[in-house]
Amino acid sequence: MVSEQNQAWHRLAGSFARPIRLASQKTGLSPMLLAAVVYVESRGQAGAVKFAGAIGPMQLMPATAWKVLHVNPWQTQQNILGGAQFLQSLLKLFHGNLTMALEAYNAGPTRVASGEPLPPSAVTYAKTVEAFLRRAEVGTAASPQKHILHQL
Repeated sequence: MVSEQNQAWHRLAGSFARPIRLASQKTGLSPMLLAAVVYVESRGQAGAVKFAGAIGPMQLMPATAWKVLHVNPWQTQQNILGGAQFLQSLLKLFHGNLTMALEAYNAGPTRVASGEPLPPSAVTYAKTVEAFLRRAEVGTAASPQKHILHQL
């Protein structure tokens, strides 16, 4: 089973396995969760740029990356670490609720916290990341929620 998990997480992480593992160690977030976010955000493309201007594997907005997270969004390791730190802060903000944290990662924390209706894309995004996370954790007895955070 560990072998299956390892294979699933490495498929999601792809060439980002090392930076994801380092970000996991620094933030306490599960490497499987971070790999699922990277995969859904950028399909493993380091130079991915979305129409809204988000860049890199974790699709950080440049202003947020520079001014809030204090990372260079064009540098892969910093992009992944910054995205992990942002996701960690969202999990704290939403008291460990993974779905709300993922929706906030996609649509913005203010929008989620206000309770206003979310765009369908944010709901789909959260469900997609959670589905990849479940697939990566296949074979574990515990629910995915228990493995998301090593510490908070």
